[in-house]
Amino acid sequence: MSKYVTLIIASVLSLFSVQLRAQDMLSSTKLSQRASITQRIGTTDVTIVYHSPLANGRKIFGGIVPYDFVVDDKEFAWRAGSNQRTTIEFTHDVKIEGKPLAAGKYGLVVLVSEKEWTFVFSSNMTWGAFQYSPENDVLRVTVKTESTAYQNWLSYDFTHREAASAKVVLRWEQTMAGFTVATDVSANILADLSKKEDKDASDYMAMSIETLKKDPGAMDEAMALIEQSIQSKATFHNKMRKADLLIQSGRKAEGNELREETLATAKGFDMYYYGLSPYLLRGDKKESYRLLMDNVKKHPDAWIAHLALGEYYIKAGNQKKVVEHMKRASELAPDNWRNYATYLYQQNRLILERK
Repeated sequence: MSKYVTLIIASVLSLFSVQLRAQDMLSSTKLSQRASITQRIGTTDVTIVYHSPLANGRKIFGGIVPYDFVVDDKEFAWRAGSNQRTTIEFTHDVKIEGKPLAAGKYGLVVLVSEKEWTFVFSSNMTWGAFQYSPENDVLRVTVKTESTAYQNWLSYDFTHREAASAKVVLRWEQTMAGFTVATDVSANILADLSKKEDKDASDYMAMSIETLKKDPGAMDEAMALIEQSIQSKATFHNKMRKADLLIQSGRKAEGNELREETLATAKGFDMYYYGLSPYLLRGDKKESYRLLMDNVKKHPDAWIAHLALGEYYIKAGNQKKVVEHMKRASELAPDNWRNYATYLYQQNRLILERK
C-alpha cells in the first residue's frame, strides 16, 4: 500500500513541477514585462516593482480601466500595472503629498476618475487588485491627471528631483499622474547612525553636522558629538569642525587658535575639501576664496592646491583662471594623478577656446 502512495505522491510532484515550468515559460513570454525602478532621495531608497502592459491601440482610461469604477458602493481599484499588484517600498519614513507614511512596503493601487486619480497605499500586497478592500488602506492621496504624448507602454519614473524630494509619475497612453515623495534627510542620517553599534570618528562627525542642520540651536549637542569624534580619532576635518563650532558659539579666540593650528597640519586633499565647502555648501564665495588662495600662497608647488583653486573658479565662472590653475596642477601632479589632472586641464582648455 505504501508503495502505491509513494508513486501517487511522486506523480503529483512531477505534475506540479511541470506546471511550474510551464508557468515560468508563460511568464517569460508575457507582453507585460516585469520592471522595477529605484531612486535614492537623500538617503532613502524608493523602489517600485510593477508589470508594464502595452496599449496597442486600445482605449485605456475610460475604456479597459473604467472611470469611477464603483458598483453597489464597492470601489474597484486598478492595480496600477498588470499581472501581480504593483508594490512600492521606502527605506525610511516619508511624506506623500505632505502626508506621513511609515517606512515599509505597500501595495499600490489607483482609483481612476477622468481628471484625477487617487493613489492608495495598501497593507495588502496580494495578487492583482481584485482583493482590494479599503480596510487595508494606509494612505490615500488624490492628484490631478495631465495629458501627455502617446506612450504605448506603462511606465513609472522619478521627476522633479530635489535634494530631499522627487515626484513619482505613472504614465501610459496619453495620461500621466504622480505624487511627491519627500524625506527628512538629516533625521534619517541621525536615525541610521544612532542605531550603528561601532561608530567611528566619521560617524560622530556626521552626527554633529546633521544635528545642527536639524536644529541650529543644538550647539551643545553638536559640540559633544564632535568631541566624541576627536576622541575616537583626531583628524584634520573633525578638528576644523570643532574650531568652526567654537567660533559659532562665541568662543572666537579659542576657535581661531585651533583653526590656525589645524590648518598648518593640512595634507593631501584636506584643504581641497575644506576650502571648497563654504562655497559649495553655504554659498560663501569670499571665505572659500580666502582659504584656497592662502593655501596656494603657502604651497605654490602643491598640485592639489591649484586643483582646488581651479575648481573654485569653475564654480565662480572664470574659465581663464580655471585653465591657469588646472594647467599648473597637471604640471605638478605626481605620476599616479597626472592623467586625471591633465584630463581636467585639457577639458577646460577646450571649453575656453570654444567660447
